[in-house]
Amino acid sequence: MASYLIAIAVGDIEYRSLGRRVGVITEPCRLDAVAEELDELEMFLDYAEDYLTPYIWGNYSILILPPSFPMGGMENPLLTFASPTIITGDKSQVDVAIHEIAHSWTGNDVTC
Repeated sequence: MASYLIAIAVGDIEYRSLGRRVGVITEPCRLDAVAEELDELEMFLDYAEDYLTPYIWGNYSILILPPSFPMGGMENPLLTFASPTIITGDKSQVDVAIHEIAHSWTGNDVTC
């Protein structure tokens, strides 16, 4: 794995499973909203596998960063770091999570 994809998350964060192999991580006060917004994450991963090849990384989680991290994101095997701006309450920015899932193949698998 490319060394630029090493990531460490430290703070007051909690994990919630959203399916057999996906979950979200965020601050406890935002966990319900994040889980509701990204509740279809497992389905997106399944769709990607149907279209591409099996997901080789095991579990996939997305860490929604605190508001002091205003934009951007970074995919890593097993974990995506994402801006809190993707949690809108209307799922209009869920495509960011789908984009980052796609990097599990194009960026973390094929190109490595």
